[in-house]
Amino acid sequence: MGGDHGPRVIVSALLESLSQHSNVKALLFGDRDELASQLKNYSDTSVVSRIEVRHSDCCVADTDKPSTVIRNKRDSSMGLALQALANNEADAFVSAGNTGAMMALGLYYVKPLPGISRPAICTAIPTSTGRSYVLDLGANLDCSAKQLHQFALLGSLMAQELDNIASPVVRLLNVGEEDNKGHAYIQEAATLLEAEPLINYSGYIEGSGIFQGGTDVVVCDGFTGNVALKTSEGLTAMVSTMFREAVGNSWLAKLALMLLKTPLLKLKAQLDPAIYNGAYFLGLNGVVVKSHGGASQAAFVHALDVAIDAAEHNLPEVLSPILVHKQKMDQQINLEEL
Repeated sequence: MGGDHGPRVIVSALLESLSQHSNVKALLFGDRDELASQLKNYSDTSVVSRIEVRHSDCCVADTDKPSTVIRNKRDSSMGLALQALANNEADAFVSAGNTGAMMALGLYYVKPLPGISRPAICTAIPTSTGRSYVLDLGANLDCSAKQLHQFALLGSLMAQELDNIASPVVRLLNVGEEDNKGHAYIQEAATLLEAEPLINYSGYIEGSGIFQGGTDVVVCDGFTGNVALKTSEGLTAMVSTMFREAVGNSWLAKLALMLLKTPLLKLKAQLDPAIYNGAYFLGLNGVVVKSHGGASQAAFVHALDVAIDAAEHNLPEVLSPILVHKQKMDQQINLEEL
């Protein structure tokens, strides 16, 4: 029921995704009548038969505060879906709804992984050499050095599992690459990461370096990460508009476009925001994926692909033993210091 377009886009995307993944079933939460109206005209019964609709009388609005949702809307469509995940009735959760409510309900029902205080929003972004994972992108506007350390560990372990990178390169986003640059908590986080044997920490990275490649995981607080992400989205939109205006009605420009059609289409596909939709709430004891609220059908399909991929890798189950071991080692070191 969430997002700018509601069931019209969500259900269509789900049907498309299920047609591509014959081994996947879906629980669909929301208003039964509204969901049924979106499903009734789909002719492929082999797909529709893999969807179970679960009714909810209420949904979380974009304007709802997390505290209000926890008090009054735990039985909303979002709340019921996260309960299903927590009760092992589902292997992954996807929503385009209220981010703050998702964080609150996720912590309430799904719980954090061992040694993790709060989850971070993490997504892959394109770079000149492939892609990088960036976190946090808005779940935690203020972060401590310890939380940045936790985010770095989560991002590194995820890159190892999902991208099969033996020793992912991890950097902290900062205003410069020199050791003396940045806020005190960033410098403290750098000290923690340099001493962490589970992380291949490679120093600071500036905003201009995020898209250059060579870094597998970029770590920052949620305020900085969200601003960086939205700025890059705005820049992409501006360049696209300026490009169309530059071409205009010039026959010479249009002829050049015809000659360059294949590489331009390839470039467009690589930079299409839809194929990067779907961000993990990394650090929860379950696969929780947030879609952009304004996602198109194609973009929401990709968010579903992100969730399916993480579920097939059993991502929380893979991360949990490593985090438990690290927690025990840290406790042992603290006891020895005492």
